[in-house]
Amino acid sequence: MKKETINTILKISFSLGLGILIFWYVYRDENMVDLMNNIKQANMFWIILPLFVALLSHFLRAVRWKMLIDPLGKKVNIWNIYGAVMAGYCINYLVPRAGEIARCGLVKKYEGVPFTELIGTLIVDRSVDIIVELIFIAMTVLLQYNEIMAFANNYHLTETLYNLLFNPILWLILAALVAIPFIFRKKIMASSFFAKVKELGLNVLNGLKSVLKLEHKGLFILYSFLIFVCYYVMFYLCFFAFDFTENLSMLCGLSAFIMGSLGIIAPVQGGLGAWHFMVINTLILYGVAESDAQSFALLVHGSQTIMLISVGALAMVAMSILNKNKKAE
Repeated sequence: MKKETINTILKISFSLGLGILIFWYVYRDENMVDLMNNIKQANMFWIILPLFVALLSHFLRAVRWKMLIDPLGKKVNIWNIYGAVMAGYCINYLVPRAGEIARCGLVKKYEGVPFTELIGTLIVDRSVDIIVELIFIAMTVLLQYNEIMAFANNYHLTETLYNLLFNPILWLILAALVAIPFIFRKKIMASSFFAKVKELGLNVLNGLKSVLKLEHKGLFILYSFLIFVCYYVMFYLCFFAFDFTENLSMLCGLSAFIMGSLGIIAPVQGGLGAWHFMVINTLILYGVAESDAQSFALLVHGSQTIMLISVGALAMVAMSILNKNKKAE
């Protein structure tokens, strides 16, 4: 087997194994019969409706990404962009973070935009996401400070962070990571690897410059916030599916949404286990019984996972058929 194939298998196995381990830890003491009975009582209208909000949010993401790609010199088809975005989500469930590379590959294949320039636009796309999410996190901390701190203290997060920041071994490792490349900088800069990285960097920079050429910067910012508003609405609507969450406030929904989004950052497929852990423990802080919170997390995450995988797989098939027909014409 090729080295790349072995690395891919190891990466998938590690992330999937970690996700399953966290998932098992979260649900290890739960009676699965009671869990499924709880889920059967859910009002499925409030589970299905958010899926359409999710599709809208992903379409807005495609429109925003198209705004970054168009200044590169080629007007791309929005449906190819949307299909690539959905396919990327699907692929992320196989290999975490591989979906971003896959969607650039699909746009290159069907629209002919240089891959490295697409990577540049994707960096902008993700950077803006981080900024908007930080704004949402700051807003949540301000509005729900006591609840967020209760969560952090319950799992000793503040103490752990403090110990890390003042750990001398950590600072020694960071110093070595900076010093070693500096010492061997001449050899590194003369290598063919550095030349390739430099070429990639210049192409990525070209993609980053696309944001400066945007015709409608205000609209770009609006889409960026609407994407996260849709994410939040998608999550909060699910509260109405269960009698034990339907009376929870929108601020509770905001806290659980933000904590869940932090769980998605974990290097596991679709936040498996990590998302459940964060959402369940946040709901418990708001008075929801643990078994009820587990039912909520399992159904909401499961339904949205099935939707993303299904629509993503269909998108890849549809893109192949539609673009083949377009070439034939």
